Amino acid sequence: MVFPLLGNAALFMGTCSGHGKGGGCTFQPGHGGGMVPGCPHTSLDPRISSVPLIANEAVAVWPPISQLPLGVAKAAAARVVINGKIPIVDGDILTPHPTPTQFVTQSIGDKCSVTLNTPAYWCTQGITAGRESPTGHSRKLFATSKTVFIGGVNAGRFGDPLGDGSTAFPCLSVVSGSSANVFIGL
Repeated sequence: MVFPLLGNAALFMGTCSGHGKGGGCTFQPGHGGGMVPGCPHTSLDPRISSVPLIANEAVAVWPPISQLPLGVAKAAAARVVINGKIPIVDGDILTPHPTPTQFVTQSIGDKCSVTLNTPAYWCTQGITAGRESPTGHSRKLFATSKTVFIGGVNAGRFGDPLGDGSTAFPCLSVVSGSSANVFIGL
């Protein structure tokens, strides 16, 4: 018997899938715009532009990171465990997802030419003064199960997204830490 819509229960264990395909780039000039206006500039200069996370997806990487709750998980509050682990349910917030990627930024003036490494988080739009935080962007489970509830909330499963593409939750990772023997359907 095959149940194609079943998925392993998402648990606070292991790591997320991670996302991104690159290892850095020349950001300005580049997909971040022309040279940084004015010279000299600093690595965290406010004149350095920022773009949506999806625009940096091809040139930066957010590696797999532990699926840990930020605060009390809803299933923990409901006292539910699966194989000794706390399940992840819809709306659970996970710890932030940082990037180690560095970009190159350049500024040129009459008597000045500066080329610096700039952290990719500084070049990514986010909720910390319009930029991604040094600690990373927020992750939140968006459960796809519509029929299984834990503590009155839709249960998460393997492959569920940890972001919705918004500035608040831009993460493109999915759940990869899950139960080997507990399956959740539809």
